[in-house]
Amino acid sequence: MAEGSKEELTPQQVQATYQQIEKECSVMINKIAELEQELNEHSLVIKAFDKVDSTRRCFRMVGGVLVERTVAEVRPAVESNLDKIQQAVNQLQEQLKKKTEQRTQFIKKYNLASPQKTQVTDAEAPTKGGGSVLV
Repeated sequence: MAEGSKEELTPQQVQATYQQIEKECSVMINKIAELEQELNEHSLVIKAFDKVDSTRRCFRMVGGVLVERTVAEVRPAVESNLDKIQQAVNQLQEQLKKKTEQRTQFIKKYNLASPQKTQVTDAEAPTKGGGSVLV
């Protein structure tokens, strides 16, 4: 009985579920892009550290406070953060891969059109209809 009720989703429920999956994918893609930007920034800082003496003083933002340290003190923390961010990106990419597979299976299960086709159909729908008249 439970299996039958799962497969008998209304078109609105199918659409809502699909939109939720799409939203989750978008959020993951945005977060991955944000973290990759941070990876790039950390890499630039490490490259800058390569060019200077390890006793040179530098400043680091810690909890909203600018703290004076030496390059030798800050470099291990920046490298550690770089590794942690890379691990987070890898985890998010794996989650995105699973979510994308879930979306593909959902599309196949309910015979949904590709997102490009549904967007065109939605955009054309108001021009075809008679406004607020239901047929």
